Amino acid sequence: MTADPSLSIIIANYNYAAYVGHAIESALAVRCGRREVIVVDDGSTDNSLAVIGKFEGKIKIIAQPNLGQTQSYRRGFDVSSGDVIIFLDADDILHPDLMTEIVKVWHDGISKIQVQVATINSEGKAFGGLHPQFHEIPSPQQIRKWALETGAYPTPAGSGNAYARWFVSRVFQLPTSFVDRANDSYMLAAAPFLGDVVTIAKPLASYRIHGLNQGAQAKLDDARFANEIERTRRRFAFSMEVAAVSNLRGDDGALDRNLRFLSLRMTSLCLRPDLHPIANDARISVLTKMVGALAYPQGFSRLEGVFLVLWAGIVSVAPSASARKLISWRYVPQSRPKGFFSVLSKFGVLRARNSA
Repeated sequence: MTADPSLSIIIANYNYAAYVGHAIESALAVRCGRREVIVVDDGSTDNSLAVIGKFEGKIKIIAQPNLGQTQSYRRGFDVSSGDVIIFLDADDILHPDLMTEIVKVWHDGISKIQVQVATINSEGKAFGGLHPQFHEIPSPQQIRKWALETGAYPTPAGSGNAYARWFVSRVFQLPTSFVDRANDSYMLAAAPFLGDVVTIAKPLASYRIHGLNQGAQAKLDDARFANEIERTRRRFAFSMEVAAVSNLRGDDGALDRNLRFLSLRMTSLCLRPDLHPIANDARISVLTKMVGALAYPQGFSRLEGVFLVLWAGIVSVAPSASARKLISWRYVPQSRPKGFFSVLSKFGVLRARNSA
């Protein structure tokens, strides 16, 4: 990295005409001496291209047939030149100081820098939460250890990550049978094993929740949890392939110590046991695994982990209507009652939103 690294912000858009203009504006507002913004429209059928076209002359525009998010980001990366790469989802927003903060901590050997993202709704109104919480600032060594032992480490969604160019190039060249329509699946899974993951505990991006996201829900979708379980298992297998490339040995049983994954399993068993993809899984065995997982650091505070186990225990025995409400509070931000964040912050489970 030079003292003045260049930045490429790559936006893949598909039918997000309502949001892509705001994403582009935020990318152009990021303070950086050498910055380019590349927008790849992936065969949109709405008026996305008309919105994107308003920025002609300020950005690079690529229009292509519908090939999917990963192929769109690959296309954008191929024409990019930046030392630092940010894949900005077309419905998300970057903070103007993002690159300023990145330059402060960047050093050789970094695969990615991750920041916190503030959650906002479709109109851009903040829900008040930050992801991840970062109760402690993990070192790259801790993140690598957690990823090997539990298949998990605290990480934001795609737009909250900035990658070294060499790292992106290497991930795109890795041979794998893993297929996922989300580009960040590959990057987030590989980052701890090919380089250092450095954390900035500041909200420097905003993640919009509007109901069409792959990673967040605007209303509870019972069938979605079975799909997410399968996706997590495939992503973990890919991460172990990458770890082996770097002569790091993972544990095939790591996901049985992953509190987030075990929460998904409990939810799936409670909402749609008929769709649950893990044979012979049972609520009591999942809860037992969650208790055991408390002994394995993975980015949760001790109290947060205990609260999550208590949540799972109550969900596992509660009447259907009550269980659905508790599950909704966990996975659907706008369903949470007023005062939710303040109460959990008081107990130290969540941390209050810091300013940026």
